Amino acid sequence: MPLTRLRRVHDSTIDRYRRLGLNNSTIAWLLFAEGLFVLLVGKALVGFIAL
Repeated sequence: MPLTRLRRVHDSTIDRYRRLGLNNSTIAWLLFAEGLFVLLVGKALVGFIAL
């Protein structure tokens, strides 16, 4: 995935959270939690495929 696409997805996610009225700190925690979720799901999928 090119960095420009990743940046667009990131910016649209932040914009979506701002429209909901969330502040920067809350948005940062949500992005952290989303990243952690993706990492853990990816790890689980790799473990499942490796079986």
